[in-house]
Amino acid sequence: MTLLNLSTFGLQIVLPFFLIVWVSYFPAQSRIGLFVQILGTVSVLLALLLAAVWIIPPWWVPYGYLALLTGKFLWNLPRAGLPVRWLPQDWRGWFPVVSVGALGIWSATVAVDALNGREPQRDATIVNLDFPLGPSIYLVASGGASASVNGHFLTLNPTTERQSAYRGQSYAVDLIKINRWGLRASGWRPSDPAAYAIFGEPVFAPCEGEVLSAADGMPDMRVPITDTSRLEGNHVVLKCGDKAVLLAHLREGSVSVVAGQAVRTGTPLGQVGNSGQSTEPHLHIHTQRLPAGGPVLSGEPLHLNFEGRFLVRNDRLHIG
Repeated sequence: MTLLNLSTFGLQIVLPFFLIVWVSYFPAQSRIGLFVQILGTVSVLLALLLAAVWIIPPWWVPYGYLALLTGKFLWNLPRAGLPVRWLPQDWRGWFPVVSVGALGIWSATVAVDALNGREPQRDATIVNLDFPLGPSIYLVASGGASASVNGHFLTLNPTTERQSAYRGQSYAVDLIKINRWGLRASGWRPSDPAAYAIFGEPVFAPCEGEVLSAADGMPDMRVPITDTSRLEGNHVVLKCGDKAVLLAHLREGSVSVVAGQAVRTGTPLGQVGNSGQSTEPHLHIHTQRLPAGGPVLSGEPLHLNFEGRFLVRNDRLHIG
């Protein structure tokens, strides 16, 4: 099992079940201990709900965890009642209280950061675009205005030359396609990119403008292998007014426009693929200002709305 699979299994399945079983069947024997145990567990589950990417266990699973915890608590409390003692009596009682308390505080900071990321930053420039994909159900794998919900924030304050070259992507949105059960592929993480629902989906221009650059010919990678030689893979950069829009990780051989070509909103650009630094098929899209010099994707990043909606990790869109 890869590290990526191991972390997903541990954080999204093992940890929630462990905490729910622990609270339900091994409640603390003091009132303070029980309070911290429950509050810490709820904090962890909320942080996972808000900040984790729910695409393998689907988006509705963390809500199920919270419902299960609430149900067990309401079932157990009237039967067992509250502990008689207020405080733990020895280190065996204090150790789990301190441990889950620290975990709960850390989880609360993650949850707060994720909540803060649900709105654009104050005084930010927001670019409104048409949705670039056809009718279906889509989930936001990465998006929003904080590091807890948007992995692209790594480049907002770049520390290396490579990060500086891609600073324009800092508020990007990554989109995947899901079915009505919330599943985006058949299986846990199949290696064939064609096994993913979004692979091969047509991509359309989200604005009217001109093709600034277009690239094709890079292979669609086996999941979860990535091509770090050119992060955006096959892609199209549009110049819409004084803004640039990147649509990246397109399918090899699918790019249908060339540099200098005028496009209207809805013009076909290519298909969703898995080229470049992409751990699985998805569409990356971001808006930025055009830089005065240097790499084209190094411009000032801008927030984007799709038809007036600011998208954040795990948001779902039903495009009719």
